Amino acid sequence: MTTSSRTLPADVRPGWGPGWQPTRVARVVGHGHHAFARARAGLLGWDVQRLAGVHIPTSTPGAAPGVEVRQSVGPGGLLVALCRVDDVVDEPRRAGFTYVALTPHPEEGEETFLLEHRDDDAVVMTITSRSRLAWGPARAASPLARLVQRVAVTRYLRAGALLAR
Repeated sequence: MTTSSRTLPADVRPGWGPGWQPTRVARVVGHGHHAFARARAGLLGWDVQRLAGVHIPTSTPGAAPGVEVRQSVGPGGLLVALCRVDDVVDEPRRAGFTYVALTPHPEEGEETFLLEHRDDDAVVMTITSRSRLAWGPARAASPLARLVQRVAVTRYLRAGALLAR
């Protein structure tokens, strides 16, 4: 079943120009149907984020268009980021979602998480995003904020591999 208003991963939306930072990272996280099924369930149920160290309330519904997810990190959940799921794909060999940043969030933009079970039996997770720093302190510490983004993507990919085991 596919629930999507456009093709994943996210394309650049009209009007996005200078200052928008693109990211696209892909990694094999497992092999086989069972690895895909485990990673799919974890991805659509927010376990990728949770295993990466992001707190998401357990009452949050799984990824579906329109679902808003409150994420927090740091001591006492100091940094809060709110996102809304824009698109979901859930097919026999592809699964994932795109969410967009809402206020409060240190960034503007969107991020796509996509799993594919390829013909060579590899399960590949791809994370694609376009963002720009929206929060004053993040803009002031731009190199550090971008490093934190790269670390988060690495942790998401590692979480995908753990789920695929």
